[in-house]
Amino acid sequence: MKRVITLALAGLLTACSSQMQMPSIDDILPSKDLDRTMYLRGDFTLWDAEPQYQLEQVAPGIFQTEVKFSTPGKVYEFKVADADFSEGYNCGYSDMDPAGQSLVLGQAANADCNTIYNYFSFKPAAKGVYVVSFDYRNSNQPKVTVTKK
Repeated sequence: MKRVITLALAGLLTACSSQMQMPSIDDILPSKDLDRTMYLRGDFTLWDAEPQYQLEQVAPGIFQTEVKFSTPGKVYEFKVADADFSEGYNCGYSDMDPAGQSLVLGQAANADCNTIYNYFSFKPAAKGVYVVSFDYRNSNQPKVTVTKK
């Protein structure tokens, strides 16, 4: 009887699988809210927390700011951090990410928010305004992405 029920359930799930959407890992893992203001801080701000580079929430757990990179081919260095570079809020590249510190346009990179010197680097191919996104939906593995506006 147990085998019949198991087979029936498996058949039912298989028949419905094309219509069911499995939750993503971000829906399953615990998240915590950002309890402070975060900034894009880099060589273009002299590493200061400047109001024009404050990250704004654009969706649950997603924060963004815009930055103008005016020198194509120059390597820009930056982190996402609070005003004090506090432990847990000092986000640079993750040593565990095989991509390393160099960001690729449009590709998310893992961040480590307990770094001191691990800043991201980005070399724009063209001058213009770029959007830096900080995905904090999974606070255990935040992500940083750069896209062209």
